[in-house]
Amino acid sequence: MTEKDVKKVDKVNQMLPIPQLATLGLQHVLAMYAGAVAVPLVIGSSVGLTPQHLSLLVAADLFTCGIATLLQAIGIGNFIGIRLPAILGCTFAAVGPIIIIGKNFGMQTVYGAIIVSAIFMFLVAPLYGKILKLFPNVVIGTVVTMIGLSLINVGATSIGGGSGVKDFGNIKNLLLAGFVIVIVLLSNKYLKGFFQSISILNGIVIGTIVASFMGMVDFSVVTNAKWLSFVHPFSFGIPKFNIGTIIMMCFVMLTVMIESTGTYLGIGRVCDKDISEKDIVRGIRAEGISSLLGGIFNSFPYTTFNQNLGLLALSRVTSRFVVVASGIILIALGLIPKFAALATIIPQPVIGGATIIMFAMVAVAGIQMLSSVDFNKNSNMLIVACSIGLGLGVTMVPDLLKNTPQIFNSIFSSGIVTATVTAVILNAFLNHGHHESAVKSSNNSQNIKNTEIK
Repeated sequence: MTEKDVKKVDKVNQMLPIPQLATLGLQHVLAMYAGAVAVPLVIGSSVGLTPQHLSLLVAADLFTCGIATLLQAIGIGNFIGIRLPAILGCTFAAVGPIIIIGKNFGMQTVYGAIIVSAIFMFLVAPLYGKILKLFPNVVIGTVVTMIGLSLINVGATSIGGGSGVKDFGNIKNLLLAGFVIVIVLLSNKYLKGFFQSISILNGIVIGTIVASFMGMVDFSVVTNAKWLSFVHPFSFGIPKFNIGTIIMMCFVMLTVMIESTGTYLGIGRVCDKDISEKDIVRGIRAEGISSLLGGIFNSFPYTTFNQNLGLLALSRVTSRFVVVASGIILIALGLIPKFAALATIIPQPVIGGATIIMFAMVAVAGIQMLSSVDFNKNSNMLIVACSIGLGLGVTMVPDLLKNTPQIFNSIFSSGIVTATVTAVILNAFLNHGHHESAVKSSNNSQNIKNTEIK
């Protein structure tokens, strides 16, 4: 092992002081919290669950998020877990199909389909690893860029006050979000070391304090929340199994694998670490086990969250033990609703001001990856142009696919999945015979060209 390799390993496996781990871990939790609870809230309300059941879904989601994150960051032997600073959360790719299954067959059938498809994901991971040659730099750079671009509208919506609010775009929302952005920028410019690395958390905390003086923080949510609540398996009853719904969910899992691959490689870039075929297979296995736990503990399929990729790049702290702390915090939030409620009082403009920077950083990371691509080849330009064009088209015009078959709409309504599938197909067609793998295979045939994010 070279001196450079030792340095890479040390950055990922660095053990920081406990107070720093806790603070940085909390920053990651706050960055992904809105996305983490959005899936159970959207699914629960769409299926028609009671407020009590919605609360159960959110608690189960946070609890299982924590376990899933520990599985991915710590790993089990040399078989499960990518052992990088990766946080897992419920995938948005599964929302549409789960709503369909829940409305037509009930939540017991939902969890039956999740359990079987999670086992499928775990078992198919090695086979999936064999086709990683289809993911060269031009594909992965495009996917990571698309991940960032597709999330920017989420941050912008939060800046305006959140989707569907009456005062969307109110000047006080814009000023508050702008204030948070300024705090993040000032923290990065004038603070040093640890305090610079928590610039996003600085913006969220100070922004929430300011928002409280503006009358935008409702503390009653915290007051009314319980102190302790346990997550029980199969709260909706014994799972039921339907072959049609199982096939639908297995197809969803395939799209999750594609999306996760881009996120793994993006995290690898930030951590200055080559990602091998074995790494990705271990990561997919961890997601399969996590999704199985989701089916057991009343949650949903899991994927590695790309929201936190931008935070890694911005904080420059790539120790996997930071997200281990995040996993422990998430488990605690799932068991102690009173603490979980604290995160719910953060106003949407505060979240938007912080996250829009992180999402844009993800896009910048993708652009840096694409800088290593040979654009003198017209085929590479077409791959990037078509993939991002179609991906953004689906993202910006959500009704574009509403008249297509439901399963097609459910899968390809994600701009990330659309861009990924387009990039893979076009690369296989236009660059056939020119293999430039972005993934380091298990026989050390090809390495990722490193692009350091400053």
